[in-house]
Amino acid sequence: MAQIARTAEASEALVHRYFAGKSGLYLAVAEAGVARLIERQRAADAALGPGAGRRERLECSLHVYLDMVAEWSVGWLTPLRSPGNEPSEVIALRRDARRRYVTLLRELFELPADPALDYALAGYLGFVDEVCVLWAERGHPAADRAIVIDDAIAAVAAALSGRGWHGLT
Repeated sequence: MAQIARTAEASEALVHRYFAGKSGLYLAVAEAGVARLIERQRAADAALGPGAGRRERLECSLHVYLDMVAEWSVGWLTPLRSPGNEPSEVIALRRDARRRYVTLLRELFELPADPALDYALAGYLGFVDEVCVLWAERGHPAADRAIVIDDAIAAVAAALSGRGWHGLT
């Protein structure tokens, strides 16, 4: 906390006052990261316009996600490598963000509320995280970006087609 206060050119007492310790500060950083990701994804999706198809929107979302992984690699990788080390409030935040992502994907693909589809979408998100861990550990090679995106799109298409859905064109 002292180092953070020095970096922010603030008093350590002020940092403690606003964040109530390390876990409060960590939660604020995680909340800011999730908000930044959602904001960027909404802006990128809006820039596509109403005529964009599902695949184009999903690909755009993946590009934004990869940008965040590359920009915020340490903060993004840490909870995936050591998930038990996070404060319970941050774990709850990440779970809520994951649920919101499943809902957004369901809306994008125009899927009904169905637990089987939610499992497929949650599995897709787990796949994306694991592929991104490998991509980040390799140093975010630009040449691999297209592979990561193509594999992620194939993963969600396969997961949903196993549930009788074939609409990612």
